[in-house]
Amino acid sequence: MSKICALQLLPYPQTLTVLEGLFRIPLNSSIIIPAAENRDILPAACKLQQIISRALQLSLPLSIGFRSSALPAASFHYSPLLPAQGYEITAGADGIVISYSTPERAYYAVATLKQILEQCGRELPYLYIRDQPDFAARGLMLDISRNKIPKLETLMQIVDLMADLKLNQLQLYIEGSPFAYESFPQVWELETPVTGDEILRLDAYCRERYIELVPNQNSFGHMENWLTRPEFNHLAEIPGGFKLPESMYDHDLYPDGLFMQPGTFRTEHPEVLELLGKMYDDLLPYFTSAQFNVGCDETYELGLGRSKALADTGGKGPLYLSFLLEIHKLVTARGKKMQFWGDIIIQYPELIPLLPKDIIAMEWGYSAGHPFEADTLKFREAQIPFYVCPGTSSWNSLTGRTDNMLANLRSAAVHGKANGAIGYLITDWGDFGHWQHLPVSYAGYVFGAALAWSVDNNLEADTAGYLNSFIFRDRSAGIGQLLLDLGNYYKLESGALRPNDTEMSMLLRSRLDNMGIAGKLSPEQLDQLEEYILGIEDRLEVLSLGCADAELVMLELRNGIHFVKHAVQLARIKLQLAGATEPPGPAVIRRQIHDLELLLHGYRGLWTRRNRPGGLPQSISRLLRLKEEYEALLLSLTEHTGN
Repeated sequence: MSKICALQLLPYPQTLTVLEGLFRIPLNSSIIIPAAENRDILPAACKLQQIISRALQLSLPLSIGFRSSALPAASFHYSPLLPAQGYEITAGADGIVISYSTPERAYYAVATLKQILEQCGRELPYLYIRDQPDFAARGLMLDISRNKIPKLETLMQIVDLMADLKLNQLQLYIEGSPFAYESFPQVWELETPVTGDEILRLDAYCRERYIELVPNQNSFGHMENWLTRPEFNHLAEIPGGFKLPESMYDHDLYPDGLFMQPGTFRTEHPEVLELLGKMYDDLLPYFTSAQFNVGCDETYELGLGRSKALADTGGKGPLYLSFLLEIHKLVTARGKKMQFWGDIIIQYPELIPLLPKDIIAMEWGYSAGHPFEADTLKFREAQIPFYVCPGTSSWNSLTGRTDNMLANLRSAAVHGKANGAIGYLITDWGDFGHWQHLPVSYAGYVFGAALAWSVDNNLEADTAGYLNSFIFRDRSAGIGQLLLDLGNYYKLESGALRPNDTEMSMLLRSRLDNMGIAGKLSPEQLDQLEEYILGIEDRLEVLSLGCADAELVMLELRNGIHFVKHAVQLARIKLQLAGATEPPGPAVIRRQIHDLELLLHGYRGLWTRRNRPGGLPQSISRLLRLKEEYEALLLSLTEHTGN
């Protein structure tokens, strides 16, 4: 019974009943496929065969049909009455029986069996599992547009993790030029984008694992990398750029305001739709998905520039909706169902019923208190299908914001399920350099996937345990909780509200003479924060990772901690410069310059292990500016002191 009590599953299934008895997988047994016409479940059967080989060191053949000479270790049973995406697993005296109604469901059952076999070995408890997901679409969106574009092998590793977690949709967020548009080589010729050939291979790799690779290209706002180019600048709402309204940025970080490059299309210019159509025709043929996320979020300038007269007459909401409907025509003409971010239309609830009923609204929000309940109700009442789209809270954090992440993912799941969401999309962004390393995001992937499958059974899912056992293979069973704790350093900061940000990240991005962030932090808080992060760094020493990329993961965690430690010291220097304590001497600044050089050296080396080289110069540009500011300060101090 000890094996039974120790059994841990994530996502935890809808129903799990453990019975008395143990089934021991025979050495000379087979994996039974019911009939020759059911070869469509071969991917699931082959995956089970591979799992048994790796976990149990048993080489079991596949056998079609039951024979007295073929002793079944596991058998697949077609059961058409099972619910959508549901499956059953029975382990008893006659072996393991997997009941399914589609190949996809058989594959999900095998994903559950993988965890059971890796925990129990050849002896499984007698058990019965009946399972099905709460959300039909369970996805992950990766930002490949903010500098960091993963290598194809990195994307495939993420797909394998998604398959284990029963996620079934992947989106690669595109703005700018992370994709090699064949009609616009001048846009990406100095970059290292994902090519159409790579999308073809990734799409096939996803389909083999029952994951839909959905194209995602922003099409209205966030077009800065196109609209700042001379050949497209005339298509901008405000070609010269603009200052963001005061309510939309952090005044401690931007005391003089925040200037934005032109990023929103001039909706009335006929060339805009021509450009979008050509971009779609370059991108969409490489995807087999029938869906397409066109973005259309954060259209900051709309109605403030060339369309101001129209907005003043008819309102910004109708102006936004009219262009959204034009994009919808482009999408449907290409045989796709349109997804779009819902943040703008939700500001005009009276317009939501005017949306086409074949459109999908993507309700996103990344704070613990985002109003998923109220917002999703608006789409439900208008009978507009919608996803809930929370986030990993990894971006602008250096090492994560764990408690916010857990609350955000949980709220989206609870209210999304209650109000009838058809999908749950975990978003993982890369704003301001994409400084966080990939393992920082894993906890969000795991907890989000568990909730997407079964909300009620996974509200307190053992995310740390899954990270320990199934991702990092940590023999010390410590890395899961370490990652969660590492992501909570932000709770020791000033306590000021910093949406989608941490103050340590903001310090590294702000100018050296900007005291706004540091001024909110006391020396005592900085001491506590440093003690906390050093304690986590000490815990790295006892980890014993067995995953294939163990050495890389350890280096990434050390580099992430290095970011935080450098930011703490930067805050101290700023307080000294502001006169809160004795001014820093040249030796302090020399040490800080050397520390930043070490940080950059490590970061550059790690970048190319998982990602393409393009984007790295932009990612480190703010850190290089900080280094120049340190050097200017050092020069000033040495001239003043003569040291």
